[in-house]
Amino acid sequence: MAPTAKGSDAVLSALSTLGLIQVDSGLEGPVVSGHRPAWSYTWSALKFEELEKCLTDYLLQRGREPEYAVTWLRVWQELLPQEVMAYLEHQLRLHHFSDVYLGELARLQMPHDVNYSLGHWRYACWASVRSMASVSLQYPGNAEILKFTLGSELPRRLKMAQGSKEGKLCFSASHTLPDSALTTVFANIATNLGDQFWMVPPSMTAIEHPPS
Repeated sequence: MAPTAKGSDAVLSALSTLGLIQVDSGLEGPVVSGHRPAWSYTWSALKFEELEKCLTDYLLQRGREPEYAVTWLRVWQELLPQEVMAYLEHQLRLHHFSDVYLGELARLQMPHDVNYSLGHWRYACWASVRSMASVSLQYPGNAEILKFTLGSELPRRLKMAQGSKEGKLCFSASHTLPDSALTTVFANIATNLGDQFWMVPPSMTAIEHPPS
C-alpha cells in the first residue's frame, strides 16, 4: 500500500479512524487478505466495487485544484523518505546485508530536505551499497567498517548526484521493486507529477506547475 510496512500501517490506521475500514479479517464484508494484517471495508456510503472509480474521478477533478497543493506537498515529503528506505532495504538484501544498516539512513535523512530528489537518493543508495560490498570482501564480517562506509558514502554520493549534468546520476523507478499503490496514485492521479516525482525534490512549484 505504502513504500514501507510502517507507512502501510499508518495508512490503515488513518482509514480505520475515519471509519472506512476495520483492521479485522473476522468481520463481514469485502476482506483484503493480501496485507498483514488483513482489513475489511466497512464504509456504508459507497459499495466497495464502486470505490476505485469514484476515488479516481474525484482526485482527477477536485484533487488537482490549487486548494489541495499544500496537502499534496506534505504527502510528497512523507513519501520520499519511505521510498528511499524501501530502495536501500532492497539494495542491502540484494547484497545479502542485514537490515541493521538501515539505521545509518535514518541518521542522515533530514525532514523536508529540499536539496535531493528521490532519483538522487536512489543513486546514492545503489552506489553506497556497492562500496559496502567491496569493503566486505576486504574486511569480512566487520559490521563497524560497513556502517562507516555506508554513513560516509551516502552524503558523498548525494552531492555527486546533485552536481551531475543532465540528471545522469538520477535513478528512475526500478521495476524490480514492489509497486506502492499510494505512490502510484499520488504521482499519476492525485497530481500530474509523473516522472517529476523522482526527478526533482518535493516543492510547491513542481506540484502547481507540473510538466505539460
